[in-house]
Amino acid sequence: MYKKTAMTCVALGFIVLGLQGCATAPQGMTAEQLARASEVEFVRPYELSRTDVEFISVGPVQGQSCASHLLADNASQEQALMEMKLAAAERQANRVVLKQCRQDDNAGCSKRWLCEGDAYQAQPLQ
Repeated sequence: MYKKTAMTCVALGFIVLGLQGCATAPQGMTAEQLARASEVEFVRPYELSRTDVEFISVGPVQGQSCASHLLADNASQEQALMEMKLAAAERQANRVVLKQCRQDDNAGCSKRWLCEGDAYQAQPLQ
């Protein structure tokens, strides 16, 4: 009986932690920034050739997540992607083509995720 109860508690703990991670905004992002970033969608490069939408390039964008020391939160790819979407939103873009994400230890970070892409403003043809 004890083992079954302990295993249930451990399983519930993992579920709660998983839900908590999904419910919170990435490190350092306000609710307003999160809302603006969520308005930007990822598209695949071949989608830029659609004939029912005009894609206007607004330039390259990037986002990064940095863990600067041992006590800092871990750098995450999710955070870097959200930062990239926020950078696109600041340029009035609503679509991003992801070029790459990579992990390194540059720019004064002990761990860093850097994501790069191209931002576009998608407008329906009239």
